[in-house]
Amino acid sequence: MTAADDPFNVRDAAARGLSKKQLRSKQLKAPFVAVRTSGPLDTVLDTARAYAQRMNAAAFFSHITAAVLWGIWLPSTHERSRWLDVSVPPGVRAPRDHRVRGHHLIPRPGQIQIVLGFRVANEIETWCQLAQILGLEDLIVAGECLLAKNRRRPRMVWELEAAVAVGGRPRQALLNRALPLLRAGVRSAMETRLRRLLVEAGLPEPEINREIFDAAGVRVGECDLVYVLQRVVVEYEGRQHFEEQATRDDILKYERLQDLGWRVIRVTKDDMRDRREETVARVRAALAS
Repeated sequence: MTAADDPFNVRDAAARGLSKKQLRSKQLKAPFVAVRTSGPLDTVLDTARAYAQRMNAAAFFSHITAAVLWGIWLPSTHERSRWLDVSVPPGVRAPRDHRVRGHHLIPRPGQIQIVLGFRVANEIETWCQLAQILGLEDLIVAGECLLAKNRRRPRMVWELEAAVAVGGRPRQALLNRALPLLRAGVRSAMETRLRRLLVEAGLPEPEINREIFDAAGVRVGECDLVYVLQRVVVEYEGRQHFEEQATRDDILKYERLQDLGWRVIRVTKDDMRDRREETVARVRAALAS
């Protein structure tokens, strides 16, 4: 059995046919008090499954752990963290254990959902909790992950607005600042970062993932950031764009756009990391021309 399948509470040892001597065996590890497992815990899911063996019935995963379980974007340092965030309502003792951060959270309607068999803060509550950990730009990226084309549900924007409007949350001012900056329909964290770079530099806000058609109504393609009036497209070229078929499809799309009089600015990871001012200047020049 794998480590992910095998964690158990020591109170269940007898039912598993294990003696006290076997519980002390070097083949078993004790990642948490009263929990045993036979192998390493390689993922957040594995670690959460192990801790769930001793979790208080009122407790639930929150903050960073909830974001990972929901698949919400996080900076890599947080995404790889093996610490667990576990919350309880007031009046219940906050958990203390190796690699566990305990929190007290005010109960709210619909606060907890079952995800992968665990009690987890819902997506909206999780984003609000991330304000305690992330800065403004990362919080925007995480929020737009919820609003991405492939995952958002119809009332998601309204739910975010309602959750923030309640007020009284930790770092409420940051939530108030981030919420109106969120945009729906992105496809990647880097699209968000690129748009934010341009807007913060004083450029107009582009449309997001707009479809472009020719004069006959034939679809040319969907483009990341689109300045319709100036006929300028800004495309973030991630790793997937350099795969053989994707590259061919992109080349054909860009050729058709250029034939129709569109200017295409292509931006890479290196541009975003090392040439941010130059990237802004390229887009500014294209808009001006």
